[in-house]
Amino acid sequence: MTQPLFSVVVPTYGRPGYLAECLASILQQTVEDFEVIVVDDASPEPVELPVEDTRVRLLRRDTNGGPAAARNTGMTVATGTYLAFCDDDDLFAPQRLQLAVEGLERAPVACCFNRYLDMPAGRPVAVEGVVADTILDDMAPHLGRTALRRHLAPAFDERFDSAEDIEWWLRLAQTDGVTVTTVLRIGYLVRRHDGERTRTGLESRVRSRELLLREHADYFATHRRARAFAWKRIGLMATAYGDRARARRAYTRSFLARPDPKTLGHAVTAVGRSTHTIEEPA
Repeated sequence: MTQPLFSVVVPTYGRPGYLAECLASILQQTVEDFEVIVVDDASPEPVELPVEDTRVRLLRRDTNGGPAAARNTGMTVATGTYLAFCDDDDLFAPQRLQLAVEGLERAPVACCFNRYLDMPAGRPVAVEGVVADTILDDMAPHLGRTALRRHLAPAFDERFDSAEDIEWWLRLAQTDGVTVTTVLRIGYLVRRHDGERTRTGLESRVRSRELLLREHADYFATHRRARAFAWKRIGLMATAYGDRARARRAYTRSFLARPDPKTLGHAVTAVGRSTHTIEEPA
Protein backbone atom coordinates (compact mmCIF):
# COMPACT_ATOMS: atom_id res chain seq x y z
CA MET A 1 0.00 0.00 0.00
CA THR A 2 1.33 3.43 -0.88
CA GLN A 3 1.72 6.01 1.84
CA PRO A 4 -1.53 7.96 2.29
CA LEU A 5 -1.51 11.72 2.34
CA PHE A 6 -3.40 11.89 5.66
CA SER A 7 -3.81 9.72 8.71
CA VAL A 8 -7.01 10.62 10.59
CA VAL A 9 -6.98 9.37 14.20
CA VAL A 10 -10.38 8.76 15.82
CA PRO A 11 -10.41 7.70 19.49
CA THR A 12 -13.69 6.18 20.60
CA TYR A 13 -15.32 4.78 23.73
CA GLY A 14 -18.81 3.32 23.83
CA ARG A 15 -20.55 5.62 21.33
CA PRO A 16 -21.35 3.47 18.29
CA GLY A 17 -24.09 5.73 16.95
CA TYR A 18 -21.98 8.86 16.98
CA LEU A 19 -18.99 6.92 15.65
CA ALA A 20 -20.98 5.78 12.61
CA GLU A 21 -21.87 9.39 11.77
CA CYS A 22 -18.31 10.51 12.38
CA LEU A 23 -16.82 7.92 10.02
CA ALA A 24 -19.44 8.61 7.36
CA SER A 25 -18.42 12.27 7.38
CA ILE A 26 -14.74 11.43 7.01
CA LEU A 27 -15.40 9.06 4.12
CA GLN A 28 -17.22 11.84 2.26
CA GLN A 29 -14.07 13.96 1.95
CA THR A 30 -13.30 15.71 -1.32
CA VAL A 31 -9.69 14.60 -0.76
CA GLU A 32 -9.75 10.80 -0.87
CA ASP A 33 -6.09 9.99 -0.14
CA PHE A 34 -6.25 9.10 3.56
CA GLU A 35 -6.39 6.34 6.13
CA VAL A 36 -8.64 6.38 9.18
CA ILE A 37 -7.37 4.80 12.39
CA VAL A 38 -10.19 4.13 14.84
CA VAL A 39 -8.89 3.41 18.35
CA ASP A 40 -11.33 1.60 20.63
CA ASP A 41 -10.23 2.68 24.10
CA ALA A 42 -11.38 -0.57 25.76
CA SER A 43 -15.09 0.12 25.36
CA PRO A 44 -17.34 -2.12 27.51
CA GLU A 45 -18.72 -3.57 24.27
CA PRO A 46 -15.96 -3.95 21.67
CA VAL A 47 -16.41 -1.55 18.78
CA GLU A 48 -17.44 -2.91 15.40
CA LEU A 49 -16.74 -0.79 12.36
CA PRO A 50 -20.05 0.45 10.92
CA VAL A 51 -18.53 0.83 7.43
CA GLU A 52 -16.61 -1.35 5.02
CA ASP A 53 -13.79 0.64 3.49
CA THR A 54 -10.19 -0.46 3.10
CA ARG A 55 -9.03 2.96 4.26
CA VAL A 56 -10.51 2.39 7.73
CA ARG A 57 -8.88 0.15 10.30
CA LEU A 58 -9.70 -0.59 13.91
CA LEU A 59 -7.37 -0.96 16.88
CA ARG A 60 -8.58 -2.02 20.34
CA ARG A 61 -6.73 -1.14 23.51
CA ASP A 62 -6.75 -3.69 26.32
CA THR A 63 -7.18 -1.04 29.01
CA ASN A 64 -8.98 2.29 29.03
CA GLY A 65 -6.39 5.05 28.99
CA GLY A 66 -8.39 8.13 28.03
CA PRO A 67 -8.19 10.36 24.96
CA ALA A 68 -4.44 11.00 25.23
CA ALA A 69 -3.55 7.32 25.34
CA ALA A 70 -6.00 6.44 22.56
CA ARG A 71 -4.60 9.11 20.25
CA ASN A 72 -1.05 7.98 21.01
CA THR A 73 -2.03 4.42 20.05
CA GLY A 74 -3.35 5.67 16.73
CA MET A 75 -0.39 7.92 16.04
CA THR A 76 2.02 5.03 16.65
CA VAL A 77 0.70 3.11 13.64
CA ALA A 78 -0.13 6.09 11.42
CA THR A 79 1.64 6.14 8.05
CA GLY A 80 0.32 9.34 6.45
CA THR A 81 2.45 12.31 5.54
CA TYR A 82 0.09 14.45 7.62
CA LEU A 83 -1.98 13.86 10.76
CA ALA A 84 -5.52 15.00 11.45
CA PHE A 85 -7.87 14.24 14.33
CA CYS A 86 -11.59 13.74 14.78
CA ASP A 87 -13.45 13.03 18.02
CA ASP A 88 -15.95 10.19 17.73
CA ASP A 89 -18.92 12.47 18.46
CA ASP A 90 -17.94 15.19 15.97
CA LEU A 91 -17.98 15.47 12.18
CA PHE A 92 -15.72 16.51 9.33
CA ALA A 93 -17.21 18.88 6.78
CA PRO A 94 -16.70 17.45 3.26
CA GLN A 95 -13.87 19.90 2.57
CA ARG A 96 -12.03 19.33 5.89
CA LEU A 97 -8.93 17.67 4.41
CA GLN A 98 -8.90 19.98 1.39
CA LEU A 99 -8.65 22.93 3.76
CA ALA A 100 -5.77 21.17 5.47
CA VAL A 101 -4.00 20.73 2.13
CA GLU A 102 -4.32 24.45 1.45
CA GLY A 103 -2.95 25.39 4.84
CA LEU A 104 -0.12 22.86 4.83
CA GLU A 105 1.21 24.42 1.66
CA ARG A 106 1.92 27.54 3.78
CA ALA A 107 2.99 26.14 7.14
CA PRO A 108 3.78 22.80 8.83
CA VAL A 109 0.71 23.17 11.09
CA ALA A 110 -2.62 24.22 9.61
CA CYS A 111 -5.95 25.02 11.22
CA CYS A 112 -9.38 25.61 9.79
CA PHE A 113 -12.43 27.07 11.53
CA ASN A 114 -15.06 25.03 13.34
CA ARG A 115 -18.59 25.57 14.60
CA TYR A 116 -21.17 23.80 16.73
CA LEU A 117 -23.61 21.61 14.82
CA ASP A 118 -26.61 23.28 16.45
CA MET A 119 -25.44 26.87 16.17
CA PRO A 120 -24.42 29.31 13.45
CA ALA A 121 -20.75 30.11 13.12
CA GLY A 122 -19.38 32.48 15.72
CA ARG A 123 -16.18 34.48 15.53
CA PRO A 124 -13.33 31.95 15.50
CA VAL A 125 -9.80 33.19 16.02
CA ALA A 126 -7.20 32.73 13.29
CA VAL A 127 -3.86 31.39 14.52
CA GLU A 128 -0.87 32.59 12.52
CA GLY A 129 2.90 32.44 12.59
CA VAL A 130 5.07 31.58 15.58
CA VAL A 131 2.65 31.19 18.49
CA ALA A 132 4.84 29.88 21.33
CA ASP A 133 4.19 32.97 23.43
CA THR A 134 0.48 33.38 22.69
CA ILE A 135 -1.03 29.93 22.12
CA LEU A 136 -2.62 29.75 25.60
CA ASP A 137 -3.69 33.39 25.87
CA ASP A 138 -7.13 32.26 24.68
CA MET A 139 -8.71 28.95 23.67
CA ALA A 140 -6.14 26.68 22.02
CA PRO A 141 -7.38 25.42 18.64
CA HIS A 142 -9.59 22.35 18.84
CA LEU A 143 -7.68 19.28 17.70
CA GLY A 144 -10.34 18.68 15.07
CA ARG A 145 -9.39 21.92 13.34
CA THR A 146 -5.70 20.97 13.39
CA ALA A 147 -3.58 19.14 10.82
CA LEU A 148 0.19 18.89 10.78
CA ARG A 149 3.19 17.12 9.36
CA ARG A 150 3.24 13.77 11.14
CA HIS A 151 6.90 13.87 12.12
CA LEU A 152 6.30 17.08 14.08
CA ALA A 153 3.48 15.73 16.25
CA PRO A 154 4.47 15.23 19.90
CA ALA A 155 2.94 12.39 21.85
CA PHE A 156 0.07 13.32 24.14
CA ASP A 157 0.80 13.33 27.87
CA GLU A 158 -1.25 10.43 29.23
CA ARG A 159 -1.34 11.84 32.75
CA PHE A 160 -4.02 14.25 31.52
CA ASP A 161 -7.57 12.91 31.43
CA SER A 162 -8.63 16.28 30.08
CA ALA A 163 -6.78 19.33 28.73
CA GLU A 164 -4.40 16.92 27.02
CA ASP A 165 -4.96 18.86 23.81
CA ILE A 166 -4.03 22.16 25.49
CA GLU A 167 -0.84 20.69 26.94
CA TRP A 168 -0.02 19.13 23.54
CA TRP A 169 -0.50 22.46 21.79
CA LEU A 170 1.82 24.19 24.23
CA ARG A 171 4.66 21.77 23.50
CA LEU A 172 3.98 21.78 19.76
CA ALA A 173 4.05 25.58 19.62
CA GLN A 174 7.42 25.62 21.37
CA THR A 175 9.03 23.27 18.85
CA ASP A 176 11.81 24.93 16.88
CA GLY A 177 10.72 25.99 13.41
CA VAL A 178 7.00 25.37 13.95
CA THR A 179 4.68 27.95 12.45
CA VAL A 180 0.91 27.82 12.18
CA THR A 181 -1.55 29.11 9.62
CA THR A 182 -5.34 29.19 9.47
CA VAL A 183 -7.56 28.64 6.45
CA LEU A 184 -10.52 30.91 7.06
CA ARG A 185 -13.28 28.42 6.30
CA ILE A 186 -15.24 25.95 8.41
CA GLY A 187 -14.05 22.36 8.20
CA TYR A 188 -14.93 20.83 11.56
CA LEU A 189 -18.33 20.41 13.24
CA VAL A 190 -18.58 20.00 17.01
CA ARG A 191 -21.52 18.14 18.51
CA ARG A 192 -22.95 19.27 21.84
CA HIS A 193 -24.80 16.54 23.74
CA ASP A 194 -25.61 15.30 27.22
CA GLY A 195 -24.08 11.86 26.75
CA GLU A 196 -21.52 10.40 29.12
CA ARG A 197 -18.06 11.93 28.90
CA THR A 198 -15.73 9.35 30.38
CA ARG A 199 -12.80 10.94 32.22
CA THR A 200 -13.70 14.44 31.00
CA GLY A 201 -16.30 15.75 33.45
CA LEU A 202 -15.98 19.21 34.93
CA GLU A 203 -14.03 18.14 38.01
CA SER A 204 -11.62 16.20 35.80
CA ARG A 205 -11.15 19.25 33.61
CA VAL A 206 -10.35 21.37 36.64
CA ARG A 207 -7.80 18.87 37.96
CA SER A 208 -6.17 18.59 34.56
CA ARG A 209 -5.86 22.34 34.15
CA GLU A 210 -4.35 22.63 37.61
CA LEU A 211 -1.87 19.93 36.59
CA LEU A 212 -1.10 21.92 33.45
CA LEU A 213 -0.27 24.97 35.54
CA ARG A 214 2.02 22.92 37.79
CA GLU A 215 3.80 20.99 35.05
CA HIS A 216 4.47 24.12 32.99
CA ALA A 217 5.01 26.48 35.90
CA ASP A 218 8.01 28.15 34.24
CA TYR A 219 5.95 29.00 31.16
CA PHE A 220 3.03 30.40 33.13
CA ALA A 221 5.37 32.38 35.38
CA THR A 222 6.54 34.40 32.39
CA HIS A 223 3.25 34.46 30.44
CA ARG A 224 0.84 36.35 32.68
CA ARG A 225 -1.96 36.54 30.14
CA ALA A 226 -1.93 32.75 29.68
CA ARG A 227 -1.83 32.26 33.46
CA ALA A 228 -4.79 34.58 33.95
CA PHE A 229 -6.80 32.81 31.26
CA ALA A 230 -6.03 29.35 32.67
CA TRP A 231 -7.16 30.31 36.17
CA LYS A 232 -10.25 32.03 34.81
CA ARG A 233 -11.26 28.82 32.99
CA ILE A 234 -10.74 26.85 36.19
CA GLY A 235 -12.95 29.33 38.00
CA LEU A 236 -15.73 28.97 35.43
CA MET A 237 -15.65 25.19 35.62
CA ALA A 238 -15.50 25.10 39.42
CA THR A 239 -18.50 27.44 39.47
CA ALA A 240 -20.32 25.12 37.07
CA TYR A 241 -20.13 22.11 39.40
CA GLY A 242 -20.74 24.16 42.56
CA ASP A 243 -17.28 24.38 44.16
CA ARG A 244 -17.52 28.05 45.07
CA ALA A 245 -14.41 28.14 47.25
CA ARG A 246 -12.27 26.68 44.49
CA ALA A 247 -13.82 29.06 41.99
CA ARG A 248 -13.09 32.11 44.15
CA ARG A 249 -9.46 31.05 44.60
CA ALA A 250 -9.10 30.56 40.84
CA TYR A 251 -10.65 33.93 40.01
CA THR A 252 -8.39 35.62 42.56
CA ARG A 253 -5.30 34.10 40.98
CA SER A 254 -6.55 35.08 37.55
CA PHE A 255 -7.09 38.67 38.64
CA LEU A 256 -3.67 38.89 40.29
CA ALA A 257 -2.03 37.65 37.10
CA ARG A 258 -3.92 40.12 34.92
CA PRO A 259 -6.45 42.48 36.50
CA ASP A 260 -9.72 42.36 34.57
CA PRO A 261 -13.10 43.67 35.80
CA LYS A 262 -14.85 40.76 34.07
CA THR A 263 -12.94 38.34 36.28
CA LEU A 264 -14.25 40.15 39.35
CA GLY A 265 -17.73 39.82 37.93
CA HIS A 266 -17.27 36.06 37.61
CA ALA A 267 -16.05 35.93 41.21
CA VAL A 268 -19.18 37.70 42.43
CA THR A 269 -21.29 35.26 40.42
CA ALA A 270 -19.44 32.33 42.00
CA VAL A 271 -20.34 33.57 45.47
CA GLY A 272 -24.06 33.64 44.81
CA ARG A 273 -24.60 30.84 42.35
CA SER A 274 -23.86 27.13 42.50
CA THR A 275 -24.41 26.18 38.85
CA HIS A 276 -23.31 27.81 35.65
CA THR A 277 -23.26 26.64 32.06
CA ILE A 278 -20.02 26.95 30.11
CA GLU A 279 -18.86 25.87 26.70
CA GLU A 280 -15.67 24.07 25.89
CA PRO A 281 -13.28 25.39 23.17
CA ALA A 282 -14.94 26.01 19.82
